[in-house]
Amino acid sequence: MKKVLYATFTLFLIAFLVTENSFAQCPGCLVNASCTSSPAKPTVCPDTLPDGTAMQAYAEDISFYLPAQFTDEGSGFNVTMNQLTVLSVTGLPYGLSWQTNAVNNIYYPSSNPPASEHGCARICGTPIMAGSYTVTVFVQAEVTVAGIGQTVDDYFTLPLTILPGSTANTSFSIQNPVGCEPHTTAFANLAGGNGHAGYSYSWNFGNGNLSTQENPPAQNYPAAGDYVVSLQTTIDTIGYFLTSVSVLGSTGCDDSPFSAPDYYFVLKSGTTVIYSSSYIDNSNAPVTFTFSQIPLSNVTYTLEIWDYDSGLAGGDDGCGSVTFNGNAAGTQTLTSGSLSTSVTISHPLIVTNASDTIHVYETPQVSAIQYTPNDSICAGGNISLSITATGAATYQWYRDTLAVLNATDIQYATQTSGLYYCEAMSDFGCRAHTPNQRITAVPNPTKPTFWITTNMLNTALTGFSLQWYFENAAILGATGMTCPVTATGNYFLIAKNAFGCTTSSDTVLVSFNDAGIYETPVLSDVSVFPNPNNGSFKVNLYLNSEQRINYQVTDFVGQLVYTKTSEPGIGLIEENIELGNLASGVYLLQVEAGATRIYRKIHVY
Repeated sequence: MKKVLYATFTLFLIAFLVTENSFAQCPGCLVNASCTSSPAKPTVCPDTLPDGTAMQAYAEDISFYLPAQFTDEGSGFNVTMNQLTVLSVTGLPYGLSWQTNAVNNIYYPSSNPPASEHGCARICGTPIMAGSYTVTVFVQAEVTVAGIGQTVDDYFTLPLTILPGSTANTSFSIQNPVGCEPHTTAFANLAGGNGHAGYSYSWNFGNGNLSTQENPPAQNYPAAGDYVVSLQTTIDTIGYFLTSVSVLGSTGCDDSPFSAPDYYFVLKSGTTVIYSSSYIDNSNAPVTFTFSQIPLSNVTYTLEIWDYDSGLAGGDDGCGSVTFNGNAAGTQTLTSGSLSTSVTISHPLIVTNASDTIHVYETPQVSAIQYTPNDSICAGGNISLSITATGAATYQWYRDTLAVLNATDIQYATQTSGLYYCEAMSDFGCRAHTPNQRITAVPNPTKPTFWITTNMLNTALTGFSLQWYFENAAILGATGMTCPVTATGNYFLIAKNAFGCTTSSDTVLVSFNDAGIYETPVLSDVSVFPNPNNGSFKVNLYLNSEQRINYQVTDFVGQLVYTKTSEPGIGLIEENIELGNLASGVYLLQVEAGATRIYRKIHVY
């Protein structure tokens, strides 16, 4: 028989996904008691939900008015609403959830009016994806109309708009999207299902690696370049829906000779009626029913086809029934006897795609440290350190892990022992450093001293190789602790250690006397400080008699680079020497007074 019309219950309750509401709830909604309607009818406040924005938190309370008694606008019948149950909600943007203020989402408007005639729901969460959404809410109402109790399934739809957020990538974050090769970074899924079933992921990290994990392992990017990272998220939790039912043919029910059948269908799960459609008046097969999609579960459903007879020709005629599983997506043709039907089951998936870029910059390539002439030097000598590098803009040398002041070139000269390395840096701040290189400054021997006895030079220095010199020439065979004086002139002694480092004594003018009488030299106690120096130094000496002093400086090939003659003096003398802008290296200072000449090595840096 034809169903009595009743009011459409507009109850706006939003959830993310039908099968996933249990893990994301929004308790604590507040009822707006002023939400009413006159004349009485079911009402929702507000009637328009505010827009949301992707990746921004959203929370909204919705109140609804469910009058226990009201007049159905379509039929004019008085309706008593005994119970209303929210069955399910579909089509909500990902990230939003809902919760009503009723146990099991069941309301009893007639139980204690007017207190029982109000309810509310809160929707909350963070919508992830922008777009226009159509939310479908399925309800079941138990009403009494003209003394007859009825249970009716119904639904309604409501649009919701989520505006684009301020960020392009709403699916995942990159812990460190910029780095130097080799670069390692981690990822966080911002739109994951927190381990719940029905979510699948497809990562492409742009480095040749793929992953299907919700939160994948950190990735390494060994070479410079831009790497596009993409994530496709497939959400398979919306469920299955019956979207179409058609009667293709039937000889089991026929209103002939009066008229064509008035087909309608009843969907059952076991003995429970899930949905009963309106009839299609006086139409032969094939016919297709119009209805809102019906959520299905993984159970066997029975689809009954009936011919509505209005009670004038007796009870409705059964045309037959077929069965199908609710989780079998697609269109199926089902037959039973003379009945042929088709059902279409949809299984919507939410698929999101997002991408972002990791920028990896080139790290400088540096060689090991090259050194000249050796990795060990005598104290006071120079070792030149250098590297070769590509992709570097600046340099910094380190000794024993400490940066060396002003050592910011690709080359560096040192006189100091230590563990050295050089760090090179690119324009983008990428750094690389050389392996460590040990440099050793070997101590020079103790400065030799000697004294003169009758035509004999004597020293007490031991532990070194010795060589005596006369007028800057080595005396053949004079390698012991004594050296005979055979002629008047300048004598000095050089001591050498096992590494080859040498130290020279002062040069002393010694007079040979057949009678063995020693003559004290005019010039003595010549010293230079500082040494090493930058070409500016002092010479201290002692004159036993008043003399002019001649100063000469030559390089190691004998070329004269400086000369000066002082006024006559006696006793302790201090002279300032300014060599000017000379290349770094070792020079020879000659100090001459009367018949005495003394030599000193000068180290200029």
